[in-house]
Amino acid sequence: MKKNKSRGNGQGTVYKDGKYWRAQVTHYEGGDRATKSKSGFKSKTEALRWCALNADFADAGICPTFERVFAEWSAAHYPTISAKKQQQYDHVLDASGKIAKRKFNELTVRHFQMVVNEQKETHAVRKLFKNVYSMMSVYAIRNGWATVNYAELVELPPEPTPDKHPFTVDEVKRVSDYWEKTHNMYAGACLIMIYTGMRWGEISTIRPENIHLEDGYLTGGIKTTAGKAGEIILIDQIRPIIAEVMLPVNRVGKVTSEGFRKMYNQMLDAAGVPRHTVHECRHTTATLLALQGVQPAIISAIMRHTSYAQTMDYTHIPRAAKLEELAKIV
Repeated sequence: MKKNKSRGNGQGTVYKDGKYWRAQVTHYEGGDRATKSKSGFKSKTEALRWCALNADFADAGICPTFERVFAEWSAAHYPTISAKKQQQYDHVLDASGKIAKRKFNELTVRHFQMVVNEQKETHAVRKLFKNVYSMMSVYAIRNGWATVNYAELVELPPEPTPDKHPFTVDEVKRVSDYWEKTHNMYAGACLIMIYTGMRWGEISTIRPENIHLEDGYLTGGIKTTAGKAGEIILIDQIRPIIAEVMLPVNRVGKVTSEGFRKMYNQMLDAAGVPRHTVHECRHTTATLLALQGVQPAIISAIMRHTSYAQTMDYTHIPRAAKLEELAKIV
């Protein structure tokens, strides 16, 4: 039997209809009460989003609940973001059950902080919750459902400083030798990231049509404006690897993030290289460039950073190299 999900006046109703969800809203046309419904939604979130776009909010003074604000906000915001980011935001909704039915104008920093504190995951996950709550609050303020962005006052624990260890020159050579012997896709991907500065999120999503081997560059960066707009330069030594690993199909993009990291670690073991995180490939790019005396501005351009201050976080100069350079002043 269908089980109605009780919701506030004017907010519509959603309920399970077999394997799918059905949404229903009531509105008034010329004083007559009318009902509008739609079924076939794969998730409750999709059904709620439909309600947000079709429910009649004519009841003056009624403030929507947290989940209603989420539905309306996400309906407008989701078309501008990736499917992966949408899944992350949906996770925030699923984990916000304790405040989901509360009217949004009743929520304070205490409510948002409570949910954030319950997240036993990484700093990045807690920051995600705060950001979503803040975007929702801005949306609610614009619509007259709130007056203060309490989410901005949510406190996060100090962000841990990651201890990054870039590949040494010898370790890069071992990976390169392993590629020459085996043509292992994960060794190839590792070298591509080291010699281009690409992130995992970039190498796994680059489209073949955006790879211009003859001209020595590709496009398809992510994260920052500079990253998206900047060309990713390809040196001659890396072009054959890209041709084999990413053309005519980007084989890296066929593997999940978890699966890639597992096989990447196995590749490092087989190549006789100590474990490095995937992101340390990018740190290796900046570090090796700095060790070669490349000008800071050029390193920033290659890394597609908006400032050299960002690049400094990616350069890890060994003690021996510092000593060697310092000795030149004697």
